Amino acid sequence: MEGHDFEEFCAYLLLKNNFQRVSITPQSNDQGIDIIAIRNEICYGIQCKRYSSDIGNHAVQEAFSGAKFYNCHVPVVLTNRYFTRQAKELAQKIHVMLWDRNILNLLMQNIK
Repeated sequence: MEGHDFEEFCAYLLLKNNFQRVSITPQSNDQGIDIIAIRNEICYGIQCKRYSSDIGNHAVQEAFSGAKFYNCHVPVVLTNRYFTRQAKELAQKIHVMLWDRNILNLLMQNIK
């Protein structure tokens, strides 16, 4: 699965998990956010990362700045992997949610 396919897959999972108004941002100039989704009147700006290694600080920084750009309440990085210690530390400090492969699996299990 390529990057854009992963974004579409994640958007589908979010829809099936009671997120509303799920939209994929343009592939170029997305400002670090791949998906914008609403749940319980909270806007999530989601950076999707399909990698073969764990995710570092750069994705956290992209989600943070992209969420600000799109006026989202909550920045998120969603991945098929896990996060480095440094990424976890930064995310905690700047309030970025980290959804790793365990969360991705939960989203897949909740498909009705």
